[in-house]
Amino acid sequence: MGLIPEHVRAQLKARFDLRLSGPVHLTLYTRPGSSRLILPAGVGCATCEDARQMAELLRDAAPEKVTLDVVDTSRDPDRARADRVDDVPTIAVGANTEAGRIRFQGLPTGTEFPALIDAVERVSRTEHDLSAASLVELGKLTEPAEVMVFATPT
Repeated sequence: MGLIPEHVRAQLKARFDLRLSGPVHLTLYTRPGSSRLILPAGVGCATCEDARQMAELLRDAAPEKVTLDVVDTSRDPDRARADRVDDVPTIAVGANTEAGRIRFQGLPTGTEFPALIDAVERVSRTEHDLSAASLVELGKLTEPAEVMVFATPT
């Protein structure tokens, strides 16, 4: 059964059948083969395999719309650097084959999982759901900005 139960897989497939319209590209940045052992030098990734299962679940729920690229940061550090990814696992959500700007660092479970599903759906439909006032304020920005949202179970 793995990380995601079969009934959840079926629900996600049905949901994506209704809500996805355009292509979505996921990029999973990982460090495979490091198991759950975390060494003092930062080598290791306790949740990379679970993140892979989650990314594959999203791809498999709508294979005609969702593609997945897995980047092994230990074998391709230049790609990770170019995409500005420092931590693993990271799941990036973008359109077509672009490096996604919506990123989930760590394993997006619990309250983060619905946000990941929402991001996939919004990218597919090219929707942002921002108010007119927010768009006006964002239009005033003169330099690139990064927005970070932190979620914890507590």
